[in-house]
Amino acid sequence: MGAIGGIWRWEGEEPHSTLPRMAEALAHRGGGGRRFAHAGGLGLYEDPSPLPPKTSREAGALVFDGRLDHREELAAELDLPREVSTDALVAAAYARWGRGCVERLRGEYAFALWDARRAILFLARDRFGVRPLYYFWKPGCGGFFAFASEIKGLFAVPEVPRRPRESAIVDFAAGLPPEVSETPYEGIARLPPAHWMEVGREGVRIGRYWRLEPVAVGARSDQEMAEELRRRLSRAVERRLRPGARAGILLSGGIDSSSITGLLWEQLAHVGGPEVIAAIFPTIPECDERAFLEAVVSQHGLRCHSIRADLLDPMRGIEQWLYRQDGLVLGYNLFLNVAYYREAAAAGVRLLFDGLDGDTVVSHGVDRLAELARGGRWRTLAREVPLLASGHGFSAAAVWKAHVLRPALPLPVRLARLRIQQARGVGLPPLPNRKLARKHHLADRMFAAQRLRLAADGSVERMHRLRLEAPGLATIFEGLDKESAWWGIEPAHPFFDPEVVEWCLGLPSDQKLRNGLTRYVLREAMRRIVPEKVRLRRDKSDQSQALTLLLHRHNQAQLQGLLREDKPFLEPYFEWEELERAWYRYQGSPNPADCIVLWRAKVLALWLRGLASGKGWMERPPRS
Repeated sequence: MGAIGGIWRWEGEEPHSTLPRMAEALAHRGGGGRRFAHAGGLGLYEDPSPLPPKTSREAGALVFDGRLDHREELAAELDLPREVSTDALVAAAYARWGRGCVERLRGEYAFALWDARRAILFLARDRFGVRPLYYFWKPGCGGFFAFASEIKGLFAVPEVPRRPRESAIVDFAAGLPPEVSETPYEGIARLPPAHWMEVGREGVRIGRYWRLEPVAVGARSDQEMAEELRRRLSRAVERRLRPGARAGILLSGGIDSSSITGLLWEQLAHVGGPEVIAAIFPTIPECDERAFLEAVVSQHGLRCHSIRADLLDPMRGIEQWLYRQDGLVLGYNLFLNVAYYREAAAAGVRLLFDGLDGDTVVSHGVDRLAELARGGRWRTLAREVPLLASGHGFSAAAVWKAHVLRPALPLPVRLARLRIQQARGVGLPPLPNRKLARKHHLADRMFAAQRLRLAADGSVERMHRLRLEAPGLATIFEGLDKESAWWGIEPAHPFFDPEVVEWCLGLPSDQKLRNGLTRYVLREAMRRIVPEKVRLRRDKSDQSQALTLLLHRHNQAQLQGLLREDKPFLEPYFEWEELERAWYRYQGSPNPADCIVLWRAKVLALWLRGLASGKGWMERPPRS
């Protein structure tokens, strides 16, 4: 990770005093080699990653955070030497192809480039939004444009407001992630993944440069497909390694993280493999995966740094989390991520891999059941349904109903049923204030999303694409980037390499679900790399149980404050009786649904209180 930022004032006022404040706010992201460039009313700032760079860097009219892949091919196409710096490579690509350069840039990045000839500032963000980029734009006389790797960098600009966005609060109360261009603050936006932006005195233009499309896999044997997935994942791991940087892996005991662990071992066996960071829950059996963790660690002879997650306080240091996350954070398991990154930093890890959402990338493929029914392949369907059901703790009847009969209904019939539910308010979250929910069209937006899911239901490829393009993915990447950066760690998500994602999207449906095994091709690809008990595992632990029990154990006093000192902040946005009912149900019988509602309410109260006072989470915490 690194830090970039900048400000352009139309009237030509030099931002000399603003950029150092921005740099200080983002100091945790860089290696201390800050560079500033000024031209007229434009100021740019960069603090490169402290990890060993693969090429040299120099100051100029471009600031860059991230990693470029396929460097040699790009340099050859531009007639540049192989050792060319990242800045020079990106600048040359822009000079040759203009905004079309981003179609040729592979990797994970966010950058800004000053085009002096056209007098525009050009910005871009990688395909999946792994690297964050936020901006504020005030048009007209006395206006300016500012951008930064994190929102706290924008808050260093005095003119940038810190006002909560009402619609964001409604969505947060409903448990919805923000849209791809939105943040919780009025006037502050994020550049969506796979988009470029041009900023000029006359205004701002934004465009999309890439859309996810499947790769044509062709007719191949099962073995060939498994070998190809293994090769692509191995290359994705290799691309994310940095010379001299100690690598670690967040190992959960599932096949996704276990696969990356095995591939890392192949790359790093000469240095003893990666450091394993894992959470164990000895007193919470529903969450404990030690049997699977130990099998992976033992097979490769790895060092494991275990965290007693069953002893964690989910709200300890919560205002420090809010500072690091720039405010609202939807993920209820953030306390686990904090523990992971703290432990990794203590172990000297600078580059932390994970198996994040490998199941989304490879796909469970359960919509294959509906495809089998439409194709009249009843014998195969009759075999798959009970195998899938028994492996995941469902009845065969429930699987038939959800994945065969329901998708068989004509789409107009399902849409009509959805419209009836919408009219009755069925399926709407009860917590957000109803008047505000209507004002911000919460029901319309939720049912529009449901219509998209209905249209994709029963098609493996359409549902696969819909999940890969979900706006919440970029939010997850941004949250992990901010937390890891605070601890001086760069996150690595090999499953979200475009070469892996595009290829998996194009796979035949029987490579995603076969013999009751979801992610079939990944299981085949990981033979002899992952222990059999992990490779053939079908169940998954439920970490919401950990939050439920740990909140009840550690945080009664904080949660009780929801109904007292937090009430003035929350009551305008919630149906108060619903929150009270959740509290009393939780007191009588703690359950994950009410627990997450109460946790979310407490986060919102702390956020609003800090914005009102300028204290609490708004104050920079110690880096510990």
